[in-house]
Amino acid sequence: MISVLTYTFLRLLILLSFLAAGYLVGLRGIVLLLVSVLTSGIVSLFVLSRTRDQVSTSISGLFQGINNRISRAAEKEDKMIDEN
Repeated sequence: MISVLTYTFLRLLILLSFLAAGYLVGLRGIVLLLVSVLTSGIVSLFVLSRTRDQVSTSISGLFQGINNRISRAAEKEDKMIDEN
């Protein structure tokens, strides 16, 4: 789950950087927010692709573990039912 926190932190850092740059350029209010969100999102697509892949691998592993536990519990329950 460290990869999820790292990705989130980097996304926020990129957004804050664009907010600061936009403010220095003279953008204010909703325009500043919209421009910053859009540009940081586009930049994040390219800059954070490796980190995003790590996040997806991490999340996939988490759900695979949950699915394995569910399968084991179902098998155990089936054995108990078959024994009776």
